[in-house]
Amino acid sequence: MKTSLLFLILSLSFFASAQTTKIEGIVTDQVTGEPMPFVTVRFQNTKIGTLTDTLGHYMLETYYASDSITFSFSGYLKISKHVDLDTEQIIDVTLPILSTDFEEVVVRAPDELPSTILHKKVIANKKINNKEKLDSYEYEVYNKIQLDLNNIDSSFQERAVVKRLYLIMDYLDEEDDGKSYLPVILSESVSDYYYRKSPKKKMEIVKASKISGIENLDLNQFMGDMYLDVNVYDNSLHIFNKSFISPVSNFARSYYRFYLEDSMFIDNYWCYQLKFVPKRTGDMTFVGEMWIHDTTYAVKQIQMDIAPWVNINYVQGLYIEHHFEQVEDEVWMLTQEKMIADLKITKKTNVYGLYGRRYSSRKKYRINNKRPLSFYNTTSTVTILDSAELRSDEYWANVRHKPLAQQEKGIDNMVDSLNNLPFFNFLKNGLYLATTGYFPINKLEIGDAFSLFSFNQVETFRLGLALRTSNKFSKRLELGGRLAYGFGDERFKYGATIRYNITPKKRGMLSLYYNYDLEQIGQSPSAAAVGSTFGTLFRTGPLDKLTFVEKIGINLEKDFRKDIILYGGFEWKEYTAVGLANYQKPNPITGIDDTITRIQTTEFTARFRWAKDEEFISGNFDRKTLRTKYPIFSIQGIFGVKDLFGADYNYQKVDLFIQQNVHIGVFGRIIYGVNVGKIFGQSAYPFLKVHTGNQSIWLLDNAFNMMNFFEFISDQYIAATIENHWDGFFFDRLLPFNKTLKLRLVTGARMAYGTISPKHGELLRIPSFTKQYGDTPYMEVSMGVENILKLIRVDVFWRLSHLAPGVQVTDIKAFGIRAKYVINF
Repeated sequence: MKTSLLFLILSLSFFASAQTTKIEGIVTDQVTGEPMPFVTVRFQNTKIGTLTDTLGHYMLETYYASDSITFSFSGYLKISKHVDLDTEQIIDVTLPILSTDFEEVVVRAPDELPSTILHKKVIANKKINNKEKLDSYEYEVYNKIQLDLNNIDSSFQERAVVKRLYLIMDYLDEEDDGKSYLPVILSESVSDYYYRKSPKKKMEIVKASKISGIENLDLNQFMGDMYLDVNVYDNSLHIFNKSFISPVSNFARSYYRFYLEDSMFIDNYWCYQLKFVPKRTGDMTFVGEMWIHDTTYAVKQIQMDIAPWVNINYVQGLYIEHHFEQVEDEVWMLTQEKMIADLKITKKTNVYGLYGRRYSSRKKYRINNKRPLSFYNTTSTVTILDSAELRSDEYWANVRHKPLAQQEKGIDNMVDSLNNLPFFNFLKNGLYLATTGYFPINKLEIGDAFSLFSFNQVETFRLGLALRTSNKFSKRLELGGRLAYGFGDERFKYGATIRYNITPKKRGMLSLYYNYDLEQIGQSPSAAAVGSTFGTLFRTGPLDKLTFVEKIGINLEKDFRKDIILYGGFEWKEYTAVGLANYQKPNPITGIDDTITRIQTTEFTARFRWAKDEEFISGNFDRKTLRTKYPIFSIQGIFGVKDLFGADYNYQKVDLFIQQNVHIGVFGRIIYGVNVGKIFGQSAYPFLKVHTGNQSIWLLDNAFNMMNFFEFISDQYIAATIENHWDGFFFDRLLPFNKTLKLRLVTGARMAYGTISPKHGELLRIPSFTKQYGDTPYMEVSMGVENILKLIRVDVFWRLSHLAPGVQVTDIKAFGIRAKYVINF
């Protein structure tokens, strides 16, 4: 535990930026006073030094200075002087003649191993050798990512499916163990990358880009992680959403054993080989070796694999190799990078898996040639030139840093040939159906497989069908429609959607929609919809407070500058209560409530979202966020306008949302979120804040899992959630069998509080089945196990407040089990 606490403290430390130390002066003879040529001048305990010239003058300037400088010459006494680091100074010295008396010489064994001494020097020079010390740099980078179908043995050719896809046999390549692999996707890009330290600016201009291979493979999560920028000088390396301890971490010696094994010249640099192995099982560590330059103590090369017990799914092997060059004096930069990930369900499975291979090459470095700030004033961190995807084969042959292998060149030809085989298209479309719920038929896609049938108290049995256009129809325009029928209420439900990317270069998604269907107000957006087949199977309570909603709207989501997403929308909707929900309006004349059949509202929505350095991997219409280490801030305003298109109410909603995914090293990661909001004006209760509940055993990330629908309604409110995904921190150490099961602990807490003004009840009675918070917030905590069978998460939730009458906080009814499946690493 002490080691873990030390990690947490050190991981928060801040290192100042490195600067050069410049020293010059004259060395003279103490007796004659004359200048002394060829005197050795060296920073103590380093190999940074020089000789005085014929006039006794010397000059040293380096990032690698120590706090003392020594002067030595045969026949003279060695002299040391103190040095002020990171400044310019003049140090003149006089050397006295060496006395002939000799003192006793005592020989002792070293207090530290040579490997420890070497690693300490690597750590001492980290900030100097790290590229972050530089004021600016730029380079050209070539990236190549390839996905291969692996684990192919001799029986592969005999399978009936393969015989029907005989064309692929010409593209198989063989591994050392006799098994083969088949390239299926190849992505290439050539970019110019620019970085400035102060103020911090970075920019990438993609000059050429192409993707070859099989379409409709849903591999976005894996592809995104292959684009990781791994810096071995960081204390923690975040790979596949896990935090690994770097062997060049400040606290690496608490997690690794180091062995000094060899020394040799590499590219004319004398280097030491430092092998590293984990001290114990259970830690997120690597096994490998690095070569250290003997003068600057910079990493010249590093090769490493993840430790075999690492608690990470599907990745049976992960190999990383970095090569560094001294592109200028005392400036080491990464020039080549290789990453190979072996993805299989289990290590010894006979099921086919994937190789993910990344090769990155960087050259044409320019160091500390600052460009003006105006150069970085672009609307996006990454700019893709219009001609990037139109480059000719001749262009690619000239700009590739490394030629393609024969199998890589043939991927497009193979896929073109396979696409002419009906059986291959059936397999490809079947995989697309399993991942999206839609089956492609030329320019259309038919579905939704996840909403074909369902059940609820209003409709009883329900059937549904959906259609949408495919990318073959258009990569900018998508048309969609759906139709459903409820046998209980004997009504058709339907809807239509149009999506158009008005600015594909800088995403601007325009959406128009019309819906006429049942909805559950207060249900999480991530929950299974009313018409979901999946949701029907896992409900813990009846959907007896449904609302029939007719709505029409238009909205635009537009990326603005580098980190900002703007959203604007208009929506008209009409609510009709069904089931137990009802609309009762007080009548001050009769004193008897009037029953309202339906209520209407017209809303305008504006949202500002800021996520610093957020990265996405995008399709033509949808995209998935990959990562940002900073909090995501969103401010939203919804404005209801009375009498516009028959609207009944005038109100204004203002919300602030904050969320973040924080890696905390060996302790895993914390995900937290906060929502604060207030509603001004007067409105009917369905348009107020209906706190998000959950009436199913399906675990919802953005809901209160022990709260019922419509249980709490507010007009000013705050809600907060926090989850700690401990990865293998506890179970890897406590459960001896966890090396195989790879179970992970997850803990969490959720809180909500709000108030509601009586003025809203003057328009529409607040239903009797709702509650008031009073002086006590709603609270629930949870503890669970995730990664069961690498797929399932099960949590036990404990409701701590606002329990049902007669239920104590320690009663079994205060507890609930929620579960879900999730595919992650």
